[in-house]
Amino acid sequence: MKATYYDGRTALAHEVDLSVDRDSFVVSGAGLERREPVAAVEIGDALGSAPRVLRFVDGASCEVADNAEFAALLASQGLAASRVSVWEKSWRLAVVSLALILLAGVAGYRHGLPVLAQTAANRLPASALDSLSFQIQRVLDRTVFSRTEIDGRRMLPLLKMFDGLELPGGVRGRLTLNFRSARTLGANAMALPSGAVFVTDDLLKLTNDDRLIVAVIAHEAGHVARRHGLRQVIQSSVVGILVTWYLGDVSALGAAAPAALLNAKYSRDLEREADAYAVQVLKMNGVPVSVLADALVLLEKSRGGDGRGEGGALAYLSSHPATAERLAWIRAQ
Repeated sequence: MKATYYDGRTALAHEVDLSVDRDSFVVSGAGLERREPVAAVEIGDALGSAPRVLRFVDGASCEVADNAEFAALLASQGLAASRVSVWEKSWRLAVVSLALILLAGVAGYRHGLPVLAQTAANRLPASALDSLSFQIQRVLDRTVFSRTEIDGRRMLPLLKMFDGLELPGGVRGRLTLNFRSARTLGANAMALPSGAVFVTDDLLKLTNDDRLIVAVIAHEAGHVARRHGLRQVIQSSVVGILVTWYLGDVSALGAAAPAALLNAKYSRDLEREADAYAVQVLKMNGVPVSVLADALVLLEKSRGGDGRGEGGALAYLSSHPATAERLAWIRAQ
């Protein structure tokens, strides 16, 4: 059969005849005669319509364009096709392989990515959290936040209560309380990875019971303590997670971080962790745990929910859904 031979030293192609004589490949052409044992030749797999390639030990190679004729030649000598060549022609295996790839991708996204994000978040020092949070706050102050319109006399009792809070997990020195007007967010609160907690004017207007505000702040402190916000930011960028995990460099996250935090939807597990932290804080400070549930209900009602965690618009920036399960667990504490 016809083939194209390359000597491995130049790019010159030689048109040759290829045959099998007993246990050897025979390559013959103008001024060329070569015989190599079959066992010493690497036979390339059949992949679609790509030419089959024979590779010799000295770097030379031989390309065969007619896959069907070459397969017949091998079969006539009792040489079975490789497994890859057989699998490549199976539609059933192709469909199964595609399904496995999709399942692996989904599993990696749902389970592997959060683990990598948590690992990356835990590797970052406090200085990196401060740097990232500075970038985030600068963007938020330009786009979402504006100066608070609440009278200072309304803030003083809340600031006093906040300053007196006992907090577990070494968060006390990192947590700061800030007030902003944010009409697009409504009654809300959010925390940056550094520990800066922002309470909106609409949240302060929602209730005069500062215990409810403190309960919300305690929940946000839980997200800070467990680095949930940072994990959400990292998960929003696969490139960011790899750079952050490997180099400990947060610059790859700076651009995506504000949008990631604003659109974050914490998983049930992360919300449970933050709720458990808030419950611990309230108990340590002698505040009834039920005020956390009351705060979540109030927030949900402010966005059109039914106050039972069922239906309606999701309060709390759609990132803290007050599900009935959550409310029941909090009240049971």
